[in-house]
Amino acid sequence: MTPPIRFGLIGVDSPHAPSFTRLFGNGVDGAVPGGTVTHAWKGEAASDFPLSLDRIDSFADEVSGLGVTLCDSPEAVAEACDALLIVASDARTHPHYFERVVRYGKPIYVDTRFAPTLAEARTMLAQAQASGTLVLAGSPKRFTPEFQAARGGARVREVTLDGALPTQPGHPGLSWYGVHLVDLAVAALGAGPEAITVDAGKQGSFTTVTSVTVRWGNERVADMKGESQWNPLTTGRLTTDEGVREFSIEAGPSMLVGLLKGIVDSIHRGTPNVPLREILSIVAIVEAANKSLEAGLPVSVGRSS
Repeated sequence: MTPPIRFGLIGVDSPHAPSFTRLFGNGVDGAVPGGTVTHAWKGEAASDFPLSLDRIDSFADEVSGLGVTLCDSPEAVAEACDALLIVASDARTHPHYFERVVRYGKPIYVDTRFAPTLAEARTMLAQAQASGTLVLAGSPKRFTPEFQAARGGARVREVTLDGALPTQPGHPGLSWYGVHLVDLAVAALGAGPEAITVDAGKQGSFTTVTSVTVRWGNERVADMKGESQWNPLTTGRLTTDEGVREFSIEAGPSMLVGLLKGIVDSIHRGTPNVPLREILSIVAIVEAANKSLEAGLPVSVGRSS
């Protein structure tokens, strides 16, 4: 049998850190065989990001209690492991963390929020190409059986998505939880969106996204909406050449299984689990949505090729 892939966590201030560790288990008889988390670096919590500050110590203790060795640096984790999982919850840290470990040439998964800006995402992919690093990405929701069954193989013309749209400090608009909806839209309609319109509402003194429309060529369109309060359900409706298909996804540890199985498979094949142009398109949509939110006007999406 092929030995389990030894994964290392970079940043542990997300519930994905202990969840990934538990789902992989010993790499043989866990929920996701083929990989095991052996090392982790705690990460650095930003002073303006309470969600990280309030959780990083407890998650580090939890991961350590599961048998994972805590290291003093991301470089030490990279040296000890076969592949890396950047699961730090603050997306603003991802480009720098990626830069610190990409030179080791080992596969790197960047969790959900790949990078805050398209320029940073392009730099990260260029660094990966220079070092021969396999880049892995994507929201767990894209890999769920519910979405995969609805997506099928038919051409999708329209996507309607409804899910939570809360924000966090430093993560406005779609940058926090809305990126899950963006990922599903790109998974269904492909790379290369052209224009975006954002409708906003007020939550106290904050302006929040209530709905987003993204247009591709050939009259393909995605409509995304949701409330500012988090809830575990994401629902969708795909209009395809073969008819209408609907799906519903509930957040929880089981939702992560498809993602982790795909990561293991992609590493064995040596191919990305998400096309690189789709990674750039997701970042481009989120960035354009923030610009539309600030301007109060439709904006074009930055080139994602």
